[in-house]
Amino acid sequence: MTAWRGQLKIDQIFAMENFSKPERIDWLKQEANHYLKKMEASQGDVLAERSGPVLSAANLEQFFRHKERSEKICQILQYLLSFMTHIPENDEIGDEPVNPAEQFREFVRYEADLLLEEDVKNAIFQETNHKEQFAGGNVWDYQERIISMNNELQKQVAQGKNNAVATISSLCQVLEQLCRFWFEVRRHDIRRTRRGDIFLYTLARIVQSRCRQTEKS
Repeated sequence: MTAWRGQLKIDQIFAMENFSKPERIDWLKQEANHYLKKMEASQGDVLAERSGPVLSAANLEQFFRHKERSEKICQILQYLLSFMTHIPENDEIGDEPVNPAEQFREFVRYEADLLLEEDVKNAIFQETNHKEQFAGGNVWDYQERIISMNNELQKQVAQGKNNAVATISSLCQVLEQLCRFWFEVRRHDIRRTRRGDIFLYTLARIVQSRCRQTEKS
């Protein structure tokens, strides 16, 4: 990904038009799969790094919180990669024990609700308070924005319950908005932006486009 660094904003660097060719799509899927495997393999390493003779309750809680969040990102990426190949429709899902659109909804809802977690809010406040253009009221400005954004995203997460394709498309829009928010928080600095957010953003945008094509066909 370092080859595309420049002065453009992240959402411009990873714009849809940059992935119009099949070879670009293949490259993106390969990179996302590689990132996914690294995330899955790193879970045990994190615990090993933090483990001492006695693992404190605080460290244990932190580990499991990090593990749960990482697993949710992995699950969302897995679904997005699957949707890149095929968008399931209502008649395909039928009486399957797991409805992919509804399970995807729960994973995305989890991501939206992370905005309300204290450690996540603190991370946002720390990032934004480093911006020169913000004054002391910055924390309260973002507090209101976070609450408002979460409310709006949760409304959007609940949409499209009777149509699998529409549900997936709407949920991808939620992911896109979340990623844009994090890009802004990190000032569109690609060196400080999580690779996972870049993959989520790019894949979600492409899946949205494929959902529109599926609905038209």
